[in-house]
Amino acid sequence: MKRLLPIVFTLLSIQTLQAGEPDGFPIIADIMHTELYDAVRFRDIHKAGFNACICLCKTPEKMQAALHYAGIHGIKVIMFSNPIYDNPEKNVPLVKGNQSLWQYHLADEPKMKSFTKLKDLQTRIKRADPNAQFFINLCPNSNKEILKSIGVEKYPDYLKEFSKIEQPQISYDYYPVRANGKQGSQWYNILTDIRNESLRTGKPFWAYILCVPHLVYPTPTIGHLRLQCYVNLAYGAQGIEYFSYSTPAPTKQYDFHDGPLLRNGKKSRTYKLVKKMNAELKPVASLFWKSKVTGIEHRKCEDGEVVVSHFIKGEKYYTCYVNKSAEKDVTVSLRASNHILRIRKDLKTEAVKTRYKLSAGDILIMRDR
Repeated sequence: MKRLLPIVFTLLSIQTLQAGEPDGFPIIADIMHTELYDAVRFRDIHKAGFNACICLCKTPEKMQAALHYAGIHGIKVIMFSNPIYDNPEKNVPLVKGNQSLWQYHLADEPKMKSFTKLKDLQTRIKRADPNAQFFINLCPNSNKEILKSIGVEKYPDYLKEFSKIEQPQISYDYYPVRANGKQGSQWYNILTDIRNESLRTGKPFWAYILCVPHLVYPTPTIGHLRLQCYVNLAYGAQGIEYFSYSTPAPTKQYDFHDGPLLRNGKKSRTYKLVKKMNAELKPVASLFWKSKVTGIEHRKCEDGEVVVSHFIKGEKYYTCYVNKSAEKDVTVSLRASNHILRIRKDLKTEAVKTRYKLSAGDILIMRDR
């Protein structure tokens, strides 16, 4: 009982504060399991470069613990809570207004028939917390069977129906990197549909990347993580979510293993990789944060292909090139120009060369002077 007192005191002392977004581009750890809530685990999330976390909370006490420990390290919480689902009128008042609470997680990969219930749940939460923000992650369009299970013939129709629900962003997941260097064939089609819906509604979109191996999805390399992060940024993503920060329990269907945080609470080798990726991603993502992508193309090079994205930030015009391979280098050839600067990953500028070797999944950024 004594150990709970500091948590309750902290919650009461900050009850009047309003929830807010993370500082800068959202880099989100999904998911943190209830049994791992303590100061050390949330410190490690912060050290790995995350500024937000989706927390699975099975009891009101765990809801409070998640917000307490996240608050120590300035991490914003997307609350994935069974008590709130079951009785929002009773349990939302326990956390509303907490400075660490960012959004209420409503659903992961819902089908069309679920949208009415989700609207109702959102309305109930909103009555208890008028300042509430919400999170729903959408199904991808992998194949006709998936569309049938979602309950729709065309993926854009699913997105449009979702957009009728009050949401601050569009979130989707699709994991393109497969075993033996293969890539899922639908990724760029899905990205195009997500981007189009984002442009239609004015809502930013967030993208999941995979960091926990299972089934045909291999143990990630830095090339795998770069490809997923940088292609999504090139298409205009305004948030990156990692699935899954803590390793889910394996099931008969999914043999999850070696996520950044293991089931026993220890960090795996993947933790160091994710930390390295986020240290690289943070300054690069800040350049894309609140930018406007004006055009995207896929261009062949002498030894591969790149995604080319044109975007505007402030009054500056940028072009980035992302290697579409998660395994191999690619050479990008450019025309010499005195009107263009290269933007390094640390955001320092340098003169442009005519040839660049991009490693697997890596990014090259140019800016008009």
